[in-house]
Amino acid sequence: MAELSFTIDGQQVTCSEGMTILEAADRAGIYIPRMCHHPDLPPATEVIWAGCVYQVDSKLTGEKSDAPAGDDAQCNLCLVQIDGEPEPVNSCVTPARNGLIVITNAEEVIRRRKQALSKLLTDHPHACLTCAQKEGCSRTDCSSNVPVEERCCVLLGRCELEKVSDYIGIPGDTPRYVPANRPVSKDDPLFERDYNLCIGCLRCVRICRKVHGTDVLGATWHEDRLWVGTLTGARLREAQCRFCGACVEVCPTGALRDREGIPSVRRDAPVPCMGNCPAGIDIPRYVRAIAAGQYNDAMNIIRERVPFPGVLGYVCFRPCEDHCRRKEIDDSLAICDLKRYVADTILPSDYPPGEKRPDTGKKVAVAGSGPAGASAAYYLQILGHDVSLFDREEKLGGMLRYGIPDYRLPSDVLDREMKILETVGVTFHTGHHFNSEQKVDELKAQGFDAVFIATGAPVSKALQIEGSDLTGIYPGLEFLKSAKLSQAPRIEGQVVVIGGGNVAIDAAMTAVRLGARSVQMVCLECREEMPAHDWEIAQAEEEGVRIECSWGPKRFIAAGDQVAGIELKKCTRVFDEQGRFDPQYDDAETKQIKADAVVVTIGQQADADLLAHVSGLSMGPASTLKVDENFAFGLDGIFAAGDVTRGPSSVVEAIADGRRVADIIDRYLGGNGLAEVEHTLTELETAPLGTSYETFEQARHKAQSPALAKRTSGFGLIQNTFSEQVARAEATRCLQCHLRQNITEVVLPPERWQPLNEEAVESVPETEGVIQLLNNEKKVIRISGTANIRQSLKECLQEPGNAVWFGWEEDPMYTKRESELIQRYLQQYGELPGGGGDDDLDDLF
Repeated sequence: MAELSFTIDGQQVTCSEGMTILEAADRAGIYIPRMCHHPDLPPATEVIWAGCVYQVDSKLTGEKSDAPAGDDAQCNLCLVQIDGEPEPVNSCVTPARNGLIVITNAEEVIRRRKQALSKLLTDHPHACLTCAQKEGCSRTDCSSNVPVEERCCVLLGRCELEKVSDYIGIPGDTPRYVPANRPVSKDDPLFERDYNLCIGCLRCVRICRKVHGTDVLGATWHEDRLWVGTLTGARLREAQCRFCGACVEVCPTGALRDREGIPSVRRDAPVPCMGNCPAGIDIPRYVRAIAAGQYNDAMNIIRERVPFPGVLGYVCFRPCEDHCRRKEIDDSLAICDLKRYVADTILPSDYPPGEKRPDTGKKVAVAGSGPAGASAAYYLQILGHDVSLFDREEKLGGMLRYGIPDYRLPSDVLDREMKILETVGVTFHTGHHFNSEQKVDELKAQGFDAVFIATGAPVSKALQIEGSDLTGIYPGLEFLKSAKLSQAPRIEGQVVVIGGGNVAIDAAMTAVRLGARSVQMVCLECREEMPAHDWEIAQAEEEGVRIECSWGPKRFIAAGDQVAGIELKKCTRVFDEQGRFDPQYDDAETKQIKADAVVVTIGQQADADLLAHVSGLSMGPASTLKVDENFAFGLDGIFAAGDVTRGPSSVVEAIADGRRVADIIDRYLGGNGLAEVEHTLTELETAPLGTSYETFEQARHKAQSPALAKRTSGFGLIQNTFSEQVARAEATRCLQCHLRQNITEVVLPPERWQPLNEEAVESVPETEGVIQLLNNEKKVIRISGTANIRQSLKECLQEPGNAVWFGWEEDPMYTKRESELIQRYLQQYGELPGGGGDDDLDDLF
């Protein structure tokens, strides 16, 4: 494409043929104000007027339907003068041409911009924009007593319209805003709409209809002005909104805003689902791949962050779903079930592992093959190191194999997931016990360059109450392990499980499958405080497990040396005011329940016997290891992570720890870390939001479960995997919140605040005026008048306090003669009489 050359304000500018003057100016770093223009959108002039629009419950019938908006839709803030043209032109729609001489600051251009801005603000609250005290104003207490409906919205200080108004300058004859009491909607999911703040820029209409292919928003011409609203129905759901948030992202005012208190989408952070995934999996991307039927790409995306997608697909506690924005509409996306579908569709045997880096000659020992240890072993091996994986058990997997029942994570699924370690070349040492004869820290002396301790928290905590040594009382983890190994004790009669967490739920459901006549859980917490997940509690109750909340064990009741029951005491409080575990009881309120067997699941801890033989360790609560931010604890080349350091946690947190520690160990060994490990992906096209609304509107798809009698008769899966049809349909329920982050940022006026440093201060004139100091959040913390702006700022550099940014304005404080005398005095004595400095110059601090 041909290159064009012309000048803007005397500066030579080049651009591609077909670009507008505004686009060329942006590329050259020359700012021209604008409001209706957005770099991702077609011109506002191309919008077609609708026959009618709805503003909440108000229907507005158009007077120019089915006609292009044309000049009626232009803000006229981007006017420029072209030499030889009789009138200024809108730079956003005027094509660049060779030899143009463009002037952005001509007197007539400035006058007309101000006139256009005044017209915009006539129908928009703007009292705060012209207030001398707006800097740092809370908007709640107005010293000028401006009526609330005439004040600016919560975006004051970060509003695009405000910034552009400051740049152009609001004319003094701008009419006062007269409240029109237009509709406001705060009842829709995710977003608020305030039509009193709409300036008719049509960005929302264009991004909704032109870019995303949906017909939700429109505009019409009614009573000699432009109106924006929904096209079919007062509420967003009635209008078939997809709630992607793109309209909110491009809105230059507060007319469209995210609702307070709901997980928001920000440019400087991952979308809520991804941001709350401990492993940082790019959830929107793999969901989009599933919707498109690109399952290999979905697997690739998941494996960028975790080596065992199947494990997580079956047992992740899915914090991502708790923060899914779709939850505000009906129910969260089934993110975990979608991951499981991919893992069961693209098997490890059909999917190559990540590309292995050249051998480094370094050897790494990993103690523990649970989720943290196995993940670290995988990543360290593909980073080119020779990894040996040690475990006390005969099979790999740690708590994944011996602590999670088969009905949640079948052994064959775990076997196929662990197979990848063998594929990449990890060496296994199973049945290996570390003890006083074979200390884990002595591995370095055996030729290993680094050692990673990931031995988890495999020991159940015991209850120290009367009768705790009776026969028939089983520690929770040992009980689950014995069931996995088909060595469980004979279970008959009434079983009581003490505890309210996930292990307690699994112990109770395991007891059901082992033949218990009845199973009852007893926990300190009230129902809302139970640490088990709601969906797990529902599964247990569906299988007949009864839950007694707010009771704690006082003593075990014996029948000879066999447990026969438990005496309980009422728990009145579990946590103190600071949220610390501090249970309180009413000893006067007690009751007894019968128990033929008791399973104690009150927590887990690290294996103190194993760690006792390691010299130089610093121990924390529950026998955990104390480590620093680099998972080290003072012994060179020895690291620890996972449950052995953090205490009992989730599988996904342990896998994430393993990945992070692999990155740190690789750097310790001289590598560049996991930043190098990348997968090649097919370019994924964003699915148009204009697909069938019936598909989008579907309720969350539920994975099918076997009939209750069948599922409780053995340890078969409690939940089946999605079919392809269901998986793709569920994936289309995604709101595609990430689309907002792909929208190009608008070009804003030059920053009025400068960093408070020597270079910036030296560029400031030595003249009278006002300085403003701001903190790191750009909130004004000081306003001072001064006879010498530069000198006062230099003094601020000496003792900046919380000041990080500054602004200044020239403003004569004195008559010409007064200024001359002050400058002469300062040159002679260095300060004003009394040594007051700025304080004697009407300091406004």
